[in-house]
Amino acid sequence: MRLGLNKFIVIIVASVLSLGLTSGAFAEALGGDYTSLLCPASLGIPERPYVDAELEEDDTHMAADEADLIENGISTLIGNAEITRNTQQVRAETIKYNQTEDTADLSGNVNYWDADLFLDSNDAFLQFDNGIGEFSNADYILKESRGRGTAEKLVLDIGTRTDMEKLEYTTCDPDDKFWSFTASSLSLNHESNYGKARNVLLRIKDIPVFYTPYMSFPLSNERKSGFLAPSYGTTNRNGFEFRTPYYWNISPNMDATLTPRLLTDSGVMAMGEYRFLHKRGDGRINLEYLPSDNGRNDDDRNLFGLKLNQSFLSKGDISINYNRVSDKFYFEDFGSQLSTTSTRYLQQMGEISYRGNNWNILTRIQNYQTVDRSIAATSKPYKRLPQVAFKYDQPKENNQLRLGIDSEIVYFERDGDDALLNNVNGLRFDMSPYISFPMSTAATFLEPKLSLRYTQYALDDNSLFESSPNRVLPILSLDSGVFLERETTVFNTAYFQTLEPRLYYLYIPHDGQEDLPIFDTGLYTFSFNSLFYSDRFNNPDRVGDANQITLAVTSKLINQNSGKSLGSLSFGQIFYFRDRKVTLPGLADRDDDTSSLIAAFDTNIINDTRISADFQWNPYVSNSTEKITFQARYNPAPNKVLNFSYRVVRSNEVNRVRGFDSLGNSATDIDQTDISFNWPLINNWSVVGRWNYAIPERRSLEIFGGVEYESCCWGVRAVARRFLSNIDGEFDTGVFLQMELKGLAGIGKKTVEFLKQQIPGYRSEF
Repeated sequence: MRLGLNKFIVIIVASVLSLGLTSGAFAEALGGDYTSLLCPASLGIPERPYVDAELEEDDTHMAADEADLIENGISTLIGNAEITRNTQQVRAETIKYNQTEDTADLSGNVNYWDADLFLDSNDAFLQFDNGIGEFSNADYILKESRGRGTAEKLVLDIGTRTDMEKLEYTTCDPDDKFWSFTASSLSLNHESNYGKARNVLLRIKDIPVFYTPYMSFPLSNERKSGFLAPSYGTTNRNGFEFRTPYYWNISPNMDATLTPRLLTDSGVMAMGEYRFLHKRGDGRINLEYLPSDNGRNDDDRNLFGLKLNQSFLSKGDISINYNRVSDKFYFEDFGSQLSTTSTRYLQQMGEISYRGNNWNILTRIQNYQTVDRSIAATSKPYKRLPQVAFKYDQPKENNQLRLGIDSEIVYFERDGDDALLNNVNGLRFDMSPYISFPMSTAATFLEPKLSLRYTQYALDDNSLFESSPNRVLPILSLDSGVFLERETTVFNTAYFQTLEPRLYYLYIPHDGQEDLPIFDTGLYTFSFNSLFYSDRFNNPDRVGDANQITLAVTSKLINQNSGKSLGSLSFGQIFYFRDRKVTLPGLADRDDDTSSLIAAFDTNIINDTRISADFQWNPYVSNSTEKITFQARYNPAPNKVLNFSYRVVRSNEVNRVRGFDSLGNSATDIDQTDISFNWPLINNWSVVGRWNYAIPERRSLEIFGGVEYESCCWGVRAVARRFLSNIDGEFDTGVFLQMELKGLAGIGKKTVEFLKQQIPGYRSEF
């Protein structure tokens, strides 16, 4: 007999969905080391009786202080009477077992154990053959969910029905019952997977907070239509905000969420999300509409979003990602106040791709809506109407000639005044076949590679360029490296120390290319990885002339037993044999003999602490340090983390010429510190916070702080935030509150995703 009372936790969760609260089963919420920090190991369940016998499946074992055993009759067990069958055990002061009918009457301090269930009852009647059990005045504990409760009467027909009268449920400890859930009756139909309850009441600290005379609910993870958790908060821009989502379970693979959003300073916004899922794809549609925004001259405000992914013919994919808002202020005004509002572009794209053996083809139509007011007209991205790309890449095998090709054809278009925006619309065809011969041993590698880059344009009528310019350039590279190692000891631990020098040579002849337009091409961000790129430009409108060699070296410490890296240190620099004459418009030739020196460092040599740093130094400018990043994280426990970072980025010639800094000075420099933390205090209380500070401006870009309380049965979080909300230098302030009754419901705005983004290493279970 298996008494499936563990299904009861699902009842509570599903009921909450019907009540208008967001459900979250505590059994899934807690786990691992984090659980042990909050919850005591013991649930107060008595130790199961020890059975000193080897039992076969379905064997019945009986024991007692006194026993009157009657074969094929009624046996009486008195004093510590026990019956064990499979994973179920019962104990009582008296048990009368009817062997013929396979039933048992239990009286006096009845205890029942199963894999996830413990019951304590005054008396009980069990029918072992058909799985029916009746318990009176029962206390129950669910081990997996840490739930507990009482029922005046509990009747189980395993796999068919469960009926209870005057029941209570909570996940709190008996001596600290913060909340409880009661009902006068409960009936569960396990065949139809639905249940119903009457006179349902939620209490917090014995104070009634919610009542409903009737509800129905699913018994499984099956979704059910109903209101979800309301959320609320306040900000400077919109005033007080309140949302009440309604969830509509349309079908097993289709649902929708409809949300009225009240903004006291703007009006009432209607929000909707539709989702579907099938064997070959999925999709989502988002709609938002606010008529007559009081905060924006009574203008109508709206948002539309569509995402679609669909596979076909086993190796093909169709993808659509289309997004649009009514105006550039939309995300500043209505973006989630617990997330950044720094969206610059909204993508509007559709593509079809197909994969073959070592090749793939892609067709794409792409446009962007610019929503960042700081972006100049000349910096707005081009439309791709359309783009077709083909790639063949032979598998990289040692000592085998390798062939491949990258190619694409794109039509670029950008709206606007040609004279004002220097707009040039037209077609670009680019093809780059290559041949390489990778060779390697256990300690060395060498890969020569030769490619030919051909680019042809067909431009619309314009006054800036010829109608059909082209370019053909060979690209020669040679990549090589050595892997050396030795055994060493650090802090009495055996390590391998590696030394990995790498040499990369690149040659590209000079071609002026001033007769070619710039559609989508810029310089790569200079980094350690970019030392080994075959071109300093990221797209085909420019191919940088090069005669250069990169020298780099990396050293690592690797634990001989675990294989875990203790740390690494890398240095690299490019040495130029000639000046670089190919530049972006408005930039001068570069005649430096070397690139900036790049250094990268990473280590966790100190327990629970990881430190990483990057350094970029230019010997040819007066303020020679171009970039510094330093990051340190101390994380001794899942709920303890302290982060510190420091970042310096100097403005460069490229940024100044392209209009990021019209004055040509250090106004665009980044010099910031960032501190974030999640740290426990006492009695399950902890603090969270972040401070992002701009040193030259002497102002905080973002600062927030809050407190959390989390126990096994409930949690509460309050966060206050002040942040730079737009390019006009205006700040916004918000205060947000979240509460969760674990195993039951959450109330308020979900802040956990925001905190995970803002505090690296942050962990919380509500």
